[in-house]
Amino acid sequence: MAGIGAIALLNSCTKVIDLNLNEADPKIVIEAELVSGTHDFTVKITKTSDFFNPGEPVTVADATVFLKKGADAPLYLATDGDGVYVLKNFTATENTSYFLSVTAEGKTYEASDYLPKNVPLDSLTVDVPENNPFSSSGADSFQIVLYYQDPQADLNFYRIRSTVNGIPRTEGSKLLVIEDRYSVGAYFRLPIFTDSYELNDSVDVELLSMSHAMYDYFNTLSLLVDGAGSPAPTNPSSNWSGGALGYFGAFSISKERIWVR
Repeated sequence: MAGIGAIALLNSCTKVIDLNLNEADPKIVIEAELVSGTHDFTVKITKTSDFFNPGEPVTVADATVFLKKGADAPLYLATDGDGVYVLKNFTATENTSYFLSVTAEGKTYEASDYLPKNVPLDSLTVDVPENNPFSSSGADSFQIVLYYQDPQADLNFYRIRSTVNGIPRTEGSKLLVIEDRYSVGAYFRLPIFTDSYELNDSVDVELLSMSHAMYDYFNTLSLLVDGAGSPAPTNPSSNWSGGALGYFGAFSISKERIWVR
């Protein structure tokens, strides 16, 4: 098993986009995740003046929101209150492009994303980290290692997240995204080196396959949270038109559970 997944991450070419969007005027923030399979698809719409210091965001009511799959007819989302709009029991299919439109306060915002084919997790193991420069965890902490086969195809982009004892880890410095630019088709042995776990933890690990656009968004966000992106506060890149913040992302997810013992 090749241990070059982490090397691919550390050597990957990245780009920080400084959008200079911290004006005093409120900005629309639209956040939407479409997951392969049958789920309730939700869109959250708020307003804020600063992406990283939103205070109490104002929710946006009376928006018109619809989703299109390829050239199919639009499917309209119903309001669920508090700026949330929902499409019940929608089946999202892999290898498909999706288009999302939001009209709010007299302005229309549009975004599209491609839902890639799922890359399944092979297995998870527990390891003891040695001199981890990304974590300040103590000596009694543990590390989880993912194993999966990267497809022999075009570039693939991934995000890794975990839920510990039923509680999702906060994004912040724990956000981990990778690409396979230097290791297409490799068998990955990838430690979650941005996080640590304790004895008897029950950990659900998700490997999210995503588009290049979503990789750029979350990679930029991780650099900004870490302080490596820019000396001045800024906002992560967005795939929304019209100056909206946030993102519309389509993901296929492979999930495994492990006990730390």
